Amino acid sequence: MGSRFQFFLILSLVFALSDSTAVQQQNTTGHHTPDTKVTSAPKIWKSPGLGYSTLLRHVHGVLNIIGWGTLIPIGIVIARYFREEFPLRCDRWYSAHAVCQTCGYIMGTVGWGFGVSLINSSNRSHIPFLVLGILIIVLTAIQSWQICGICVQQKKESGRRGRWEMWHRGMGYVILALIIADIFEGINAQRHPKKWRWAYVGILLALVVVAAALEVYTYIKLKRFKQAMKLNANMYSPTT
Repeated sequence: MGSRFQFFLILSLVFALSDSTAVQQQNTTGHHTPDTKVTSAPKIWKSPGLGYSTLLRHVHGVLNIIGWGTLIPIGIVIARYFREEFPLRCDRWYSAHAVCQTCGYIMGTVGWGFGVSLINSSNRSHIPFLVLGILIIVLTAIQSWQICGICVQQKKESGRRGRWEMWHRGMGYVILALIIADIFEGINAQRHPKKWRWAYVGILLALVVVAAALEVYTYIKLKRFKQAMKLNANMYSPTT
């Protein structure tokens, strides 16, 4: 009797241990019932259009913000504040201006092309984005073509040269306004527009602070120069 009881006790322990190991294997191997849904990482990566379109959208945003939204405004700042004696003089200002404008134009145009390729994968209306981008490309190309006309100008003091510089400067500010509008229009099409918007607002604020500081410095330096000129004129004026 005692041996039979021990036999059944050992047999029940063996069945209990076998059941517990089976449950542990189910938990470790991730076995689920047919009613449950399993989502694996490879299926997520292989979902059509997710990774490629997101990467292309990010490349489009970065190229546009760096090219059109940063380098071209920097080129405008260089041309405005470093070509004359006030506030700062830089003999290489034209080369730096041309490099910033050219690189910014190329990068922004390539980025805009990536954005156009993403239109079919989005349900939003992109007419403002397309119109603004085409205007920016055309007007910037005209600006670059007009720069070649500066080489045929014989004298810097000529009236034609002055009118050309006024037109070139005004058109540059118009293009800058179109660029800012187009970038914000493109940001609205991003998956996380708030992050992109704050990033570009930070870039714009930095450019505005730099331009404002240079403008104040120009005003102070020019005012001191006029005061010094007036003082010298009074010192060397003939006394009656």
